[in-house]
Amino acid sequence: MRRRRGPAIAAAMIAALTAAGLLLSGCAAPATVSASAQQELAFPAIYSQEPDWQRCGADEETADRIESQLQAAGGRAEGMVCARIEVPLDWDDPANDETIGLNAVRIPSTGEGERLGTLLSNPGGPGASGIEFAIGMAVSPAYAELQSQYDLLGFDPRGIATSSPLDCESDSEIFELQLAECADQDPLAESMGTAQVARDMELLRHLVGDERLNYAGFSYGTVIGASYVTLFPEHVGRVMLDSAWPSDWSSPLGTYQQREANVAAKTDMLEQCGIRYQVAACPLHDEASLLGELEELTARPLAASDGTVVDARMVDGYLTTALYQLQAGREHVLDTVGRALTGDQNAVDEIAAAMAGGGARVGMAGLVVRCLSSPRDPGVLGVYRYIQDHGLPTPLGGPEIDDTTLRPWLDLACSALPDSGEDYMMFSNASDQPVLVFGITGDHATPYAGAQQLVDELGNARLVTLDGAGHIATFGGRSTCADEIARAYLLRGELPAEGTVCTDD
Repeated sequence: MRRRRGPAIAAAMIAALTAAGLLLSGCAAPATVSASAQQELAFPAIYSQEPDWQRCGADEETADRIESQLQAAGGRAEGMVCARIEVPLDWDDPANDETIGLNAVRIPSTGEGERLGTLLSNPGGPGASGIEFAIGMAVSPAYAELQSQYDLLGFDPRGIATSSPLDCESDSEIFELQLAECADQDPLAESMGTAQVARDMELLRHLVGDERLNYAGFSYGTVIGASYVTLFPEHVGRVMLDSAWPSDWSSPLGTYQQREANVAAKTDMLEQCGIRYQVAACPLHDEASLLGELEELTARPLAASDGTVVDARMVDGYLTTALYQLQAGREHVLDTVGRALTGDQNAVDEIAAAMAGGGARVGMAGLVVRCLSSPRDPGVLGVYRYIQDHGLPTPLGGPEIDDTTLRPWLDLACSALPDSGEDYMMFSNASDQPVLVFGITGDHATPYAGAQQLVDELGNARLVTLDGAGHIATFGGRSTCADEIARAYLLRGELPAEGTVCTDD
């Protein structure tokens, strides 16, 4: 029998408030109880836990190795600790006492002066490790000023990396059947949505003893941050959201717009191959040449030395990985593809090795997150009208718009997950703290219009525009302007002027 989430949590909250003497029948209306207090009252055992922060590693030898690697990379291992945090399987169902574990890392501030508290972060995905990202921050000079005043806190979200994993298998290649089987095999597939992760972050804030949550979220991490701001405005501190997505990020329209932006960015990269990028022999120079080569690779794929088939999908995916990189990385990818297409076996092998982990593709856990966070109404007419108004690019099946070319974009696959849409919410910011949002005009992964939309949704937010291509505006060595704005906000709470536009250095 499927659970009924809404009534379950409402009943539990009322019972908890009654026990606490906060619900008084026949008396004046009680003071409003904050969302964080409600959550704590519903899960008292979870909130009373004392995390066992210890040296990171399963044993002494592993801990020594981790610390030595961190020090070798220029980081400070002294004081770095890890813990396993117990969280409810489902925050929406207090009657369910099942729990899962989240792995987290804390890295102490390096400065001698006044601390600003804890800076939690998430790199996105969905599916990326927050622990790896936090450790990466600790060894990056770009974050040194922040770490001098903040403890860094990272965690692997539920179902991701080293936290309690999503455990499901399928013999089918049909995505919808894979989703349905996953939900049937593992109840975690019903509670991995973004709102659940935001509730985990509220628990982490409580456990580290901070009054407010300070947060830096990137890509999908911006969705987690916006969800936290919406759910827990009473504890919002300095929240920076870089390369932001709006509330309908995982809708069919959001998915289509991401693919549309990917096509535009890839075409621009190819057209600039011999102009902006210093590539000796450009393999492809426009959309038509790309489509021609992909057609050739479909008919006659290349083969790596280990037998891996390097086909059109893999080469196109490898080109997509270049869009996440700065100029030197893009030049290397373009050069490698050019050499591979002319028969250079080393280049073919390099593409196969680079794509062995799937490239920029999101795995099943990330796809479950997307579906749980998608709108219950997929907005099919919205996708149709958008394509009518903007056209259908040739790489996406166009330019003809008919039933055959439209069908792939009217995506209802998430409906195969029973709890699809359970965690969808409209974003808002009712706190007294403005949120800082970055958007990049040529972003292929989180289109710029999404950052503009998020700022409108939040209300109390400030948008900074980076006029350029690529993904992630700050702390990547690309824009001193963006980095200085981010630091001024996170360190001193300073906001840039309305309409601020930065460029790459």
